[in-house]
Amino acid sequence: MNHSEFFAALKQGDISGCYLFEGEEEYTKRSALKALREKVAGGGFSAMNDTRLIDPAPDALIAAAETLPFMSDRRFIEVRDSAMLTAGKAKEYDEDSAAKELDAYLGQVPDTAVIVFFTRGKADGRKKLYQAIKKKGRIVAFDPLDDKELARWIAASLKKEGKKISLSACQRLWFSAGRDLTLLSNEIGKLAAYAGEREEVTEDDIAAVCVQSTEYKVYDMADILLSGQGAKALRILETLLKDGEERLMLISLLGRQCRQLCYAKAMASGGAQQGEIAGKMGLPGFVVRKLLDAARAYTQAQLNEMARLCLDTEYQVKSGRLMEAGSLEKVMLQILSMREANRYG
Repeated sequence: MNHSEFFAALKQGDISGCYLFEGEEEYTKRSALKALREKVAGGGFSAMNDTRLIDPAPDALIAAAETLPFMSDRRFIEVRDSAMLTAGKAKEYDEDSAAKELDAYLGQVPDTAVIVFFTRGKADGRKKLYQAIKKKGRIVAFDPLDDKELARWIAASLKKEGKKISLSACQRLWFSAGRDLTLLSNEIGKLAAYAGEREEVTEDDIAAVCVQSTEYKVYDMADILLSGQGAKALRILETLLKDGEERLMLISLLGRQCRQLCYAKAMASGGAQQGEIAGKMGLPGFVVRKLLDAARAYTQAQLNEMARLCLDTEYQVKSGRLMEAGSLEKVMLQILSMREANRYG
């Protein structure tokens, strides 16, 4: 079951006695936990019917589930960091016998209790308790949102603030700030405040107030570099290094962008339109447009050479054949020399 199916079932009142919440999208996972808690144990006596346990032994968990709720139909039991679902080692109980005990119990959880096992990231699917929940409860996977889901989420979040946003602006927001919903929720609050009385949030607003991920800063640096502004690109690099970023990681990101330039130019040369290229590469339209604009100043062979240069430099540094210090600067200067060769060749 994914997060959309979970929320749809919850809306219809379809609630299981046992859940496992796992996956990398922590913001949606926490939202789902909150929504389920309110549905199960909301009301005037919520604190009396809400139990939170950290890696409990089976007897403690079963005792909580068997305790009758107070002035309510159900009790909510949240289990965090269970060693029976993660790589950790249980301290208070034997994991093997505990998993067997819970396997037997999960098939008879009373209607008066809802148990939610909550893990950070993915649970260990090889564990016996995982398999027991899979058979007798519901596993809800909270994976990162795809582009369409992310656009809907951003638009819905801004709608709550009384604001609208276009699809292209949504794309620019997550491309600039990243796809983490916790971070994006903060940026949405800033955007709504910055827009003030205006109804629509624009791309200019995003450029003015939103944080920029390291990936976006490298994208910006590469875009400036490819346009021939070497001094400005090197100043951005200096800032990234002062902020603690490592050259090796920056070389990898620059190499990825060079490969994107190769693919975009090759597809355009083959007759593909911008929308088709964006779809095949999984990139926002405005990014593909900028890639194609930058690629016009270079031949396909030069773009291939840039990608090879980044990959080779990364390998040389990792293998110890080349010092990391100065390695990225050398790559950037070589890319600049290619553009100069085109200007005067």
